[in-house]
Amino acid sequence: MFIIVCIAGSVVQGSVQFSSTVLTASVNSTDTTITVGDTTGFSAPGVIVIDDERIAYSHLTTTTFSGKLAQPIVRGADSTTAVSHNLGATVRTVEGLMLNTSMTYNIAVMADASGTWAAVTFALALLRIIGSFLVLPIGFLGTDLMIVGVLWYAMAAGMLISMAMALAGMRRV
Repeated sequence: MFIIVCIAGSVVQGSVQFSSTVLTASVNSTDTTITVGDTTGFSAPGVIVIDDERIAYSHLTTTTFSGKLAQPIVRGADSTTAVSHNLGATVRTVEGLMLNTSMTYNIAVMADASGTWAAVTFALALLRIIGSFLVLPIGFLGTDLMIVGVLWYAMAAGMLISMAMALAGMRRV
């Protein structure tokens, strides 16, 4: 049910976009900043496709996709290969990422976690994924049906409290 509500809510709110732009500078296989003509219509974090390579990014400006220290850019995400791309290559969103581009980025970070910051990036990505289940895209319902959101948040709070109690070794009576 959660997945259906997320997809329907995102479509109705218009947050599911298919955008494209072009590279304004060539990119080699190790570059961590992707410079494009315009990032309008892209969300952060997210995943872009250049040729056959998927790139997960956490930060964008008006003309660049990049990562940050604890939220790196992941080249060759989703079992693709990081390769060089020529000036003028098309950069686009991934079709079918209707559920949650943020979740896709976080899964890519978790799958690629390595190096000194691996423990931090993995933990942050896991927390962001768990947090994404606590928010439903139901703003399109308007204020008349706000009770649905309130009930969802109450249920999510109860779930978090139950998980905390279980992890702390407390028994529910």
